[in-house]
Amino acid sequence: MSATTEPGLPEKDHSQRFGSSFMTGVSLAVNAIEDLYLLVEGPDCVHMKTQYVQGNHDWLSTLTSVSGYHRIANTALHPVQMSASREESLVDALRRIAMNPAVPGAAVTSMPMAFITGADYGRLARSVSVETGKPVYHVPGRALSGDWVDGYGEVLKALATELEPPATPPPAHHVAIVGNMFDRNEEDHAGNVRELRRLLRALGLEPVSIWFDGGRLEQVRAIRDAAAIISLPYGRRAARRAAKRLGARLVETVLPFGLPATETWIRQLGEAFDRRELAERVIEQELRHVVPRLEWVVPFLFQNRRIGYIGDPQMLPGFVEFIRVLGADVPFAIVTNPPAQTKAALGDADLGTELLVHPKMKTFLSFLLPRLKDDQTHLLVTNNFGIMRHDVALLEFGFPSFVRHALYDRPFLGFSGALAFADSMANAMRLHEVRLAQSATHE
Repeated sequence: MSATTEPGLPEKDHSQRFGSSFMTGVSLAVNAIEDLYLLVEGPDCVHMKTQYVQGNHDWLSTLTSVSGYHRIANTALHPVQMSASREESLVDALRRIAMNPAVPGAAVTSMPMAFITGADYGRLARSVSVETGKPVYHVPGRALSGDWVDGYGEVLKALATELEPPATPPPAHHVAIVGNMFDRNEEDHAGNVRELRRLLRALGLEPVSIWFDGGRLEQVRAIRDAAAIISLPYGRRAARRAAKRLGARLVETVLPFGLPATETWIRQLGEAFDRRELAERVIEQELRHVVPRLEWVVPFLFQNRRIGYIGDPQMLPGFVEFIRVLGADVPFAIVTNPPAQTKAALGDADLGTELLVHPKMKTFLSFLLPRLKDDQTHLLVTNNFGIMRHDVALLEFGFPSFVRHALYDRPFLGFSGALAFADSMANAMRLHEVRLAQSATHE
């Protein structure tokens, strides 16, 4: 895996880099646990940044409330306060959150201006936890070195760090998933959770907890009843930590995005849990349902089409595999996350697609726009960073998605998700054909 070095890209690019912040990722994780509350040591702008999630990316978010009791609070830290001791006021604010009867648990993190002062947030969180009898998690504020996926992952790790092993060994078929990206409470991600649970149960496995699934903190903490941890790409380190803390088996798998990756996922679980024959039967049964529904659209809509991708690297391998199974190709992809994440997600695999990693705006446009001209690209699957006026079919997908939402069952993981995703791509291309016809008529 290597980023493109195509001649013609700007040698020096001082424009803004595409991507979302570490704190946005922390907000996404808090948003994914229905009753977790977060205190951020930082200025009041923390409150305004919840708008990257609530009301824009997630129409069902509960991070803020008209009641004034928001699930993300801040200390309104000002630079003049930096040199003074802040422990007493910080503990007091955290204590007031944790003591609220409606709050089963809390977390604390910090913006860079506070993080660099070296406050011992872990110690303060433990003291409030002991005092209130409720879990209080410390999420290290690594905003200077990470992006939104890192922020989401740090919340996973913080929760995994506080786990205690169960008193008695859980049943062997009880499993948990760590590393599911639940970036909004809408029915695409809620549908993913239902699909993951459905497929696990088809294999005779019982999911006792999914990190995360939009549920309550009690459901998150039910991971203690898992005999095995199934690790997905968005939470590898947290899964390792959880397995070690619980004394559970660790099963690292691919992300079941697209038909080939979902088949691989089922076979990985079949191998890990000695259910190989059952896994093959599940795959056969699922494909018998999905494949006939693609019989018309594959030759008439997807075959020999070129589909570009803009988004995170964790989705990219499954995306490329699925597009090629549909008869199309992925000539280029732009990853809007840092190189370290891309390396972790792709390793040294050659996807056979031209790749641009974590570009700045000027480089992004210099790379993208020529590839969208003269029917070079038939569809662009992109997060909101690629939503602009193009003469190409567009499907907004991934984080952030400010235009496209899902208020009914619309997964994109698993077999059901693959069918829904193919449906969305086909509809986007057909709609673009209509627009082209309308433009030609008006000329």
